[in-house]
Amino acid sequence: GHYFLGLATATTVIRGNDTDQQALLQFKSKITSDQLKVMESWNSSIHFCQWYGVTCSRKHQRVTKLELQLLKVSGSLSPYIGNLSFLRELNLAGNSFYNQIPQEIGRLRRLE
Repeated sequence: GHYFLGLATATTVIRGNDTDQQALLQFKSKITSDQLKVMESWNSSIHFCQWYGVTCSRKHQRVTKLELQLLKVSGSLSPYIGNLSFLRELNLAGNSFYNQIPQEIGRLRRLE
């Protein structure tokens, strides 16, 4: 019985990771200007927990912090940010996001 239990757990973790990675990639896709080229690290060649400005929880490898302040990026804020369900800190100060804050951010219950 233990074998199946382990398998089910692994699948869940991967799915969670995939949700976070997709949310980050959607966030990146809405960035129209990235003068400092910080978003270049946001690619599939390295794990998204190592992407610039991203901090993950050790245990579940879920995104807990997104610190992208003062990076001179501009664009719109993707509603997919609401899928980062473990997000506790979000810092986008000093950038130019020109749409309204997506209502999906309201789903982030852990946000401080």
